[in-house]
Amino acid sequence: MIRELLPEMLVVATAGLVALPILARRVRAAFRPIELTRFNAATMSSGMILLLVALLLCSVPLVVTIGGGSVIDRHFFPGGALVGWVSALGVVLLMVAFSVGFRRAWEVETRLTIENGIGVHHDMGAYGLVILDAEQPLAYAIGGHDPQVVITTGLVEILTPSEVAAVIEHEAAHISLGHRPHLILVGMLRPIAAMFAPARWLVDAALLALETAADSRTTDLVSTRGALLKLSGVAAAPGVAAFTAGDVVARLNAMAELDQPLAKPARAIMYAMACGMVGISLTTLVVFWL
Repeated sequence: MIRELLPEMLVVATAGLVALPILARRVRAAFRPIELTRFNAATMSSGMILLLVALLLCSVPLVVTIGGGSVIDRHFFPGGALVGWVSALGVVLLMVAFSVGFRRAWEVETRLTIENGIGVHHDMGAYGLVILDAEQPLAYAIGGHDPQVVITTGLVEILTPSEVAAVIEHEAAHISLGHRPHLILVGMLRPIAAMFAPARWLVDAALLALETAADSRTTDLVSTRGALLKLSGVAAAPGVAAFTAGDVVARLNAMAELDQPLAKPARAIMYAMACGMVGISLTTLVVFWL
């Protein structure tokens, strides 16, 4: 009886893990902003890995048969050789999508890194501050070995000095909090998000959590709110930690809730769900192949 339910259990568990950040956005009060980004990254990455492992195991019988070995007819999902082909195709498509997303994220970061001789560079110790002479108001952070915070003169002209300082502090927080791997993970999902609505919701939820975490590290929330409102209509640089990324209304609401106590029951439930889904996925994989 349990073996017959393994396919459904595996699908629900892996899909639930990947989708947990969408639910976490709805119960934002259960987490501190920085904790939420880590929770999102852990559930998304573990769900993606477990899904790939499941598909690989489903394609093993096909691979063994093609290689001239004995026929192994064991699949998580009902069907014969067709299941093996579909599983193998799923692995290939996912790996291609993840690879394309990773490459694009890397190229965006490389393209937006400002070389010496362009703009005005200031050494801030933990990062380099670059002021570009450009009319478009823009601010973003680049991680890596030589992290940068880039702002334009157009942004400086429309903000007050305290708002400019808040924007720089926000972008520097992306660097100090180590958001680069999170952004790369989100970038890997973008090709899927372009074709699949739930993946878009996942990307939006993850980006909002990252921006909210950086907002929470600014010391002048009033100036941060003011800058965000003034720049709310400015398009964010795709694939990087840009100040105008994320849902502006949700970010403003999150800033207003920073001092509120955590919703501990909801927090416990979210962690229990994550641990339960990982446990179900691993147990399903082990039980099936025993």
